[in-house]
Amino acid sequence: MSDPWDHPRTTVSIAIICQWAAEHGCPSSLLLDGTGLDAASLVDTEALIEAQQEIAVIRNLLAAMDNRPGIGAQIGLEYHLTAYGYYGYLLQACGLVADMVRSGLRYSPLTFAFATMTGELIADDRWSLSAHTIGVPDDIASFVIERDLSASVQMQRELFAGRAVAPLREVRFAHDLGSDAALPTYEEVFGVPVGFGRERSELIFDRDYLDMTLPMASRHTESVIIEHCERLRSERLHANGIAGQVRAYLLDQTSLDRTLEECAADLHYSARTLRRSLTREGTSYRAIHDDVRRGLAHDLIRDTTMPRSAIAERLGYRDWSSFSRAMRRWGRGTS
Repeated sequence: MSDPWDHPRTTVSIAIICQWAAEHGCPSSLLLDGTGLDAASLVDTEALIEAQQEIAVIRNLLAAMDNRPGIGAQIGLEYHLTAYGYYGYLLQACGLVADMVRSGLRYSPLTFAFATMTGELIADDRWSLSAHTIGVPDDIASFVIERDLSASVQMQRELFAGRAVAPLREVRFAHDLGSDAALPTYEEVFGVPVGFGRERSELIFDRDYLDMTLPMASRHTESVIIEHCERLRSERLHANGIAGQVRAYLLDQTSLDRTLEECAADLHYSARTLRRSLTREGTSYRAIHDDVRRGLAHDLIRDTTMPRSAIAERLGYRDWSSFSRAMRRWGRGTS
C-alpha cells in the first residue's frame, strides 16, 4: 500500500456522513455525486469500497457546507462503537486502556480513519495520542484529522459509559482555525481546552489513564475477537496487489494443499518473482496461506452439514486428525 489509509473499507462511514449531512439540509444524492455509489449502496454494510470513494464524499460535503470549521469534529461524534463491528467489540473486551490502545492501533485498518495514530508518553506525566495525515490530500486533511480525533474521543467515552471518567485534558491541532468564532464549537465537542496552530495534532491524557481497567473487560472474548480482527485486517491490507491475487487464488481452490510454486505457475509468475513481490508488500506466501486456512476453518466448522473429512480436504489436510492437531497449535499461537 502506498498510504496506510489506502485500503478497502465498508460503506458505514459514508452512511454516517450522509446521515449527518441530511440532518443539516444536505441531501445524500449531492454527497454521492461522482462516487459510483447511490443510496442503495449504503445499505449493504458488508460491501467494501475504496478509500478514494470516501474521499470524494468528503470533498462533496465540504463543498456543500462551504468548508465550515468544526464539521469534522461534529461528525466524529457520530462514530459510535457499534459502527466498527468486531473492532468495537474488541476494544470493549480489552483489560486495560493500554491494551485497548495497542489493539486499537494494530487493527486501525478496520476503522474508517485516514489519520495515522501514534501514542507516546510526553512531559508533565501526560500521554499523547497524535494524528498524522500521511499522503492524505491537502484539501481534506484538516477535516479527517478533526473527525478521526473526535471519533477516538467518542469511542473512549462510550467505553466508560456510566462512569465518571474524564481522562482527556487538552486537544491540539496543527492547522490554524482561521476565526476564533468557531472555537466554541470545538470546545463543545471535546469538552476541554482546544488549541490550533500547534506543533502537531493530538489528544492529551493523564499518564494514569493507560492503567485504568475497562468496565467490560473479558480475556476470553478478547482472544476470540482478535482472531476475527486478524483475518479482516489481513484481508483489508492485502486486498490489492499481488498479495490480493494470491488470496483470491487460494480462496478459489477446491483444496488449500497448494505450494508457492504451484500458485506462482498458475498466476504466471516465477516462484522467485512471487516470493520477492510478496516480501515487498510486507507479507509472504506462508502468511497468506495460513491466514486463508484459518479463516476458512472458522467458517467451515460452523457448517454442521459438511462432513469432517470434506472440511479437512478443503483445508488441505490428509484427515480430520491432522486438522485437529493444527487447530490445537493455532490455539497455542504456533503454526
